[in-house]
Amino acid sequence: MALVPVVVVGCGVIGLTTALSLQRSGRYSVTVVAREAPGAANGESQEWASPYAGANWRPYAPLGDAQQRAAEEATYFRLRDIAASQPAAGVRVATMRDFGASPHDRVPSFLGYVHNLRRIPSSEWPEHAQFGYAYDSLIVDVPRYLLWLRQEFCSRGGIVRHGALEHICNAPRAAGVQVAAVINCTGLGSRALGINDATMFPTRGQTLLVRAPSVEYTTTAPGARSDRATYVIPRGDGTVIIGGVFEQGCADASEDPLTTEEILRNCIALCPQLLDRGFESLRHPSQVPACDVEQLRCRAIRVNVGFRPSRRDGPRLEVEHIGGLTVLHNYGHSSFGYQTSWGYAGAAVRLLDSALGAAAKL
Repeated sequence: MALVPVVVVGCGVIGLTTALSLQRSGRYSVTVVAREAPGAANGESQEWASPYAGANWRPYAPLGDAQQRAAEEATYFRLRDIAASQPAAGVRVATMRDFGASPHDRVPSFLGYVHNLRRIPSSEWPEHAQFGYAYDSLIVDVPRYLLWLRQEFCSRGGIVRHGALEHICNAPRAAGVQVAAVINCTGLGSRALGINDATMFPTRGQTLLVRAPSVEYTTTAPGARSDRATYVIPRGDGTVIIGGVFEQGCADASEDPLTTEEILRNCIALCPQLLDRGFESLRHPSQVPACDVEQLRCRAIRVNVGFRPSRRDGPRLEVEHIGGLTVLHNYGHSSFGYQTSWGYAGAAVRLLDSALGAAAKL
């Protein structure tokens, strides 16, 4: 059976998961072209979002967004399968302590399928929380997982080429093949490249990577403002990501020391295990003594600043014809790229099958 050649532009979690899904289908021969890639010398460049994610699985989809809700559910079960069968991938099941400010916005979207769901007593809710649940989530050791995705893709015959494009129509030349379609997974790159999506904007995040091997669970709680949240995500290797902020439209790549201080204080209050303590020491952030903040600061490995690829109208998954080229867009996943990646990748494969028709079934 002749394989249909396609090129994926972008090597973040959305690009790699989409490329791997296409390659696994047995219908496509896939080349990835990317400026940054896991394992490359510029693998931790701030020009792409994926290396700076936490990451854990936590549903964000509004009740009315059926596509995103389906993507979250599909990704939940795919990541569970990976955790059970692929230990090298850096994915594992962990308890999520999930606190939210508005139970009617999110809770029903995952009540039906997450494993081991239970309510957290209100006596354990942090400030600003209006509900609390615990359930089986997934945590992702991002550096390991991105490399695993790339290795899985290449082991199935996929090719990764490094290159910077000035226009999406240059992708076939950069791939070195004549292709039937280009799959655009460039995130914030879609503000240019001939796509010129003016609805894309960066959402700045700042986190710390700390050494805290006692942390056994992942937890998220609302902040005092809509652009703040408190979250603790162990990576399974003794290190933990703590955060953070969601600063829309901000492109400042430098550390904000006041934000660092806020993160340290809030995360100690939310998760005393960061300092090897139990829940009996839970407290309000204002009650965290300066010596505890300094103790956690001394465990910090680095401060991360990255930019989530946000889109005013939500993720874009559609086909467009640009300069005579069939382009399938899959970008704009903001804070939830990892937790929707497999669902959107599967939808992208189905959409490409439909767009190319008989050519994809040869």
